[in-house]
Amino acid sequence: MKRALLAATFLSLASLSISFAQEVPVTLSAKEVFGNPQKKVEAKGSVVIKFKDVTIKGQRALLDREKGLIRVWGKVEIEEPPVKLKCQNLIYDLKTKRAVLEKVEGWVSPTDRIKADRVERLNEKTWIAYDGEYTPCKHACPDWSVTAKEFKVLIGESFAGKWVAFRVKEVPILVSPYLSGPIQKKRTSGFLFPRFGYVNGDGFVYKQPFYLVLGRSADLTLTFEKRTINGKGLDANFRYVLGKNNSGNLEYYYLKKRESRDWKLTYYHGYYPSDYLYGSAKALIVNSRRYYTSSTNFNVTEETQAYTKSDVTASKLWKHAILNVNAVYLRYLSGAADQVWQKLPQVNFYLMDTPIGKTPLTFSFSSQLTYFYRKAGGSGYRLNAVPAVRAVKRFGVVKSSSLLSYNFTSYQHYASRGLWQFQEELRTNRFYSNGKYSLSLNPGLLFFYRESKGKNGAPYDLLDRVKGERSLTPSLVYYLYSQRGRLLRGELSTKFDTYSKSWSEVKSDIDLSPVQWLTLRETNFFLPNDGKLKSSNTFVSLNFNRASVWSNYYYQNFPEEIRYLQWGATVPLGRFLSFSFRQRFDLKLSEDREKDYALKVDRGCWQGVLSYKWLKTYDNTIKYQITLRINLPAPSINL
Repeated sequence: MKRALLAATFLSLASLSISFAQEVPVTLSAKEVFGNPQKKVEAKGSVVIKFKDVTIKGQRALLDREKGLIRVWGKVEIEEPPVKLKCQNLIYDLKTKRAVLEKVEGWVSPTDRIKADRVERLNEKTWIAYDGEYTPCKHACPDWSVTAKEFKVLIGESFAGKWVAFRVKEVPILVSPYLSGPIQKKRTSGFLFPRFGYVNGDGFVYKQPFYLVLGRSADLTLTFEKRTINGKGLDANFRYVLGKNNSGNLEYYYLKKRESRDWKLTYYHGYYPSDYLYGSAKALIVNSRRYYTSSTNFNVTEETQAYTKSDVTASKLWKHAILNVNAVYLRYLSGAADQVWQKLPQVNFYLMDTPIGKTPLTFSFSSQLTYFYRKAGGSGYRLNAVPAVRAVKRFGVVKSSSLLSYNFTSYQHYASRGLWQFQEELRTNRFYSNGKYSLSLNPGLLFFYRESKGKNGAPYDLLDRVKGERSLTPSLVYYLYSQRGRLLRGELSTKFDTYSKSWSEVKSDIDLSPVQWLTLRETNFFLPNDGKLKSSNTFVSLNFNRASVWSNYYYQNFPEEIRYLQWGATVPLGRFLSFSFRQRFDLKLSEDREKDYALKVDRGCWQGVLSYKWLKTYDNTIKYQITLRINLPAPSINL
C-alpha cells in the first residue's frame, strides 16, 4: 500500500507526463502533484501544463484523464498562438477543444483583443463573450471598443454582438440592439462609420454608408447624403469578382438640389488571365459639367476637364506579335462631341523584329484599322500598314541600326497613299570611372527620311497629316553614379529639318539626387527658331525621416499659356499625428486656384482625417469644404 501511495503522490517540484483521450500527451509540472495518473491528478503551486502548442499556467489544476478535461484556477495564463489570455478560472476539453474562461482579458489574435466576465471557446476560430468588450487597438486604453451583453468573434474575420455599445475611449457614442463588422477577411453587412463635413452654400454634410454583402464575391455600399441647407444624395457602389483576375466596380452618384439634379456614372472591369492576355472596360458619364461644381470631389482636374472619356481595351501578346483592340468615346461637356470623330473601334497588330533566315536582317510589321463615326454625320474607315526591314551592325563601339519601311494608307472615302520611309540610327556608349564616381555617356544620331507627298488636310485625325521630312536628331543620355547609387540621369536632344532648314524643339530632361534627402526633376522644351520656351516642368522635394517638403513649377506656351506653382509639405506632429498641406497658385492670373490642408491620425486600429479643401472652379466659383473622415478596418471582397 505504501508503494501505491508513493506512486500516486509527487512532492516538491514534481513533474508528470500523461496520455489523455485520443492519446494527447500532456506534461504537468508544479510544486505539488498528487493523485492517480490513470484517472485524476491534482496540482498546486506554480502549475505549468503543456500539450501540443498550448501552455497553461496557474496556481491550482485538476487533470481528469477519463473525461479529457483540464481545470485550472488562480491567475491563469493560457498561450495557444496567436491566443494569449489571462483569466481566473479555465476549463479545457481536450476532446472537442472547447473551453470556458472566467474573468478574461487578453488577445485572441494579433488584431483581436477581448475582455469579458465569461468566454466560451466553441472551436479554434469561434469565441463567444458575455458582458464583454472587443477592440483591435493595442493601446492600454483602447481608442475604440465594442461592449455587449453577448458577442461572437471569428478570429481574424468578424465580430457580431447583441445590445452593443460602440465606445470611444470610455464614452459610449452609439447603442444598437445588433452590431457587426469585419476584422480582416470576413465581410459582414451593417452600417459603417459615418462621415461629416461642411460645404459653403450647402451647409453641413452628413454621409451614412451601409455595407451589404451580396454573396461570396459581391458587395454593395449605399451611402445616404444629407446637406442641411441645400441638397441630398445617394451613392451606390457595387463591387464584384468573377475570377482570380476578373473583377469590376460600378458606381452611381445622384445629387438633388433646389436648382438642379446632377449625377455621375462610373464603371470599370478588368480581366487579366495571364501576362499575355488582358482587357479592360471603363465608362465615365456625367449629366453635365455642372455636376463638378455640385459634388464634393474637389478635384481640380475634373473641375477643368472639357470632356469625359469611356473606352474598351483588349490585348493579346505572343512571342513576336501583339494584337490590341481599343474603342474610345469622348463626350465633350460643351456639347461639341457631335463634331468629334469617335474611334469605334481601333485595331492594332504589331509583328516585332523577327529574324529573316540566317541573314543579319529582321522583319517587322505594324498595322492599324480604325472606324470613325460622329453624330453630326459621316463615318468611314482608315487602314494603315507599315512593313519594315531592319539591319543592325557594329563598327567597333558604334552600333548602327538601319530601318527601311513603306507606309501604306487606305481610306474608305479619300482614296489611298503610299510613302517610303528610311531611318539610320548610330549609338555608342562611353564609360568613365575614378573609383569614387562613374560617368556613362550614350550619344546618338538619328537620320530620318520620308517622301514628300502626304495629305495635309486631315480627314479624321493627326495621323493623316503626314508631311515629307528629312531630318537629323542628335541626342545624349548620360548617367552619374557614386558608390551609394545613381546621382544623376540626364537627356538632351533636338532635331534639324533639312527641308525647312530649321531646328525643332530642344528637349532637356534632368533627374538629380545628389543626397538621399533631395530630389530634383526638370523637363524643358525650347523652341530655338522663336527663341521661346514651349514648356517647363520642375519638381523639387526634400525628405527628412517622416517630414517632406516639395514644390512644382509648370509652364506651357502652346496651345494655350498655362503657368502655375504648387507646393506642399507633410510634417509629423507626434507618433500617430501628422499635418499636410498643398497649395496651387496660378501665376498667369495671379490668384490661388486650389488649397488643401489635412490633419491625419493613424492609430493602427483606426485612421482619421480632418481636411479643409478650397477650390476656384472653371467658372470662377469659389468652393470649399471641411470634412471629417474616420476609417475602421475596411471590408475586402474575395472569391
